[in-house]
This record gives sequence, structure tokens and C-alpha cells, in this order.
Amino acid sequence: MFPLLLALSMLALIVLFTKAPSILETIIGVLLLLVVIALFTSWVFLLINKQWLKVFLSFIASAVVVCILWLPLIFSAMSGPDGFGKDHPIPEGLELNLPLSLESDKIEVVDSLDKNTYLQIWNDFQGGMYKYDFYYTSLESGEVFLRCYEVTSNTPLSEDRIIEQSRVKISPQKHFGKVVNKQSFTIYEGDWDDYYAARIEVWFKSSKTNKESKLMEKIYRVEGWMR
Repeated sequence: MFPLLLALSMLALIVLFTKAPSILETIIGVLLLLVVIALFTSWVFLLINKQWLKVFLSFIASAVVVCILWLPLIFSAMSGPDGFGKDHPIPEGLELNLPLSLESDKIEVVDSLDKNTYLQIWNDFQGGMYKYDFYYTSLESGEVFLRCYEVTSNTPLSEDRIIEQSRVKISPQKHFGKVVNKQSFTIYEGDWDDYYAARIEVWFKSSKTNKESKLMEKIYRVEGWMR
């Protein structure tokens, strides 16, 4: 029974990554389920007959197959492309910025007279995952956070998640300087290498009045994280 489980698991991975017809995926899934049921039945039978070693070895072998083959299978199935980038092509002639690479030595010059330099987006270790730096002039105490929108449709991107992930509490400052340093956030809409244009807005919420105000915005080429 275990060799059959191993063979079906490997076949399921091949079917998934070669984009086989859905009916074949269904058949493989049903067969895997039947094999698992048969495995549990065999364990019960062995336990009744007190064949402890066979139960132990069969359980360990099955656990290894599940961890090595089934988990990638599940994660891959969950991360299928959603086509968001293809449905929202970047308009021809649109001026946009590219996220910087954390591994490179390139650093954008921050100029207090040029507001366009205040926000810097960095690529994190996977597509769709980003960090941001933000510089600003005088601010009272409060919170800085991001809101992101697809440019052509004005669709909010990962709205609640990005607000919470990007939120940074700040102390009062009277002079121009860095307010946020490499704060992480993730854009979930879209797929790796399927780029589209996003308007990234920086917002401030006052701790005294709870009033929210937009400080600036900047258009970036982004991609989604394939979860």
C-alpha cells in the first residue's frame, strides 16, 4: 500500500506542474484518498494483531511522503495564478517607478526639496513582498501607513492587510528626516512576474485628533505574491 501512496503522490505532483486536465487531477485525488483510507484500515488491522513494528514503520514512511510530497502539492494548488496583472495591463506611456533591490548598492538620493524622493519601495525576498522607507518634514505624533490601488481601475490592493502591515508609530519631529525604515508589506493581487501599475499612497493618522490625511503618492510597477 505504501509504494502505491508514493507513486500516486509523485504522479499528482507531475499532473499539477504540467497543468494536466482537471478531470485527471480529480481522478488522482480520489485515488489518493482511497489509498489513505486503506492505509488507516491496515494500521488498525496491524494494531489489533499487535504488529507494532510494522505499524510504526508504515506510519513513519507515510509521514515522510506527506511532508515531502503532499505539502508542496497543497501549497502549489493554493498558489494558482489569479490573472490580476494580465487583466490590468500597464497603460502605454505611463511613468512609473521600479522597486529597489535590497541586495544592490543602489540608493535613491533623498532630496528634501523633491517630494518624489520621499517614498522608496524595496523588493523583499519574494515577488509581491516589499519594504518601504519614508522621509518627511515636521510631523506630530501618530501613525504612518500605506494604501495601495491599481492605477487603471482604482481597485484597492490588499486593503486591510497593507494598512496593518505598513503601520508605523512615530514620535513628533520638527525637521526633515526618515520616518519609516524598511517596514514590510505584501501585495497579494496578481502573480510573480505579472507586473501592473499601483498607486502607493502614504497616509498619516494623528494620535491627538485621529484625523487621517494623505501625505503623498507614487506610482510603482508591482507584482503579486503567489501564496
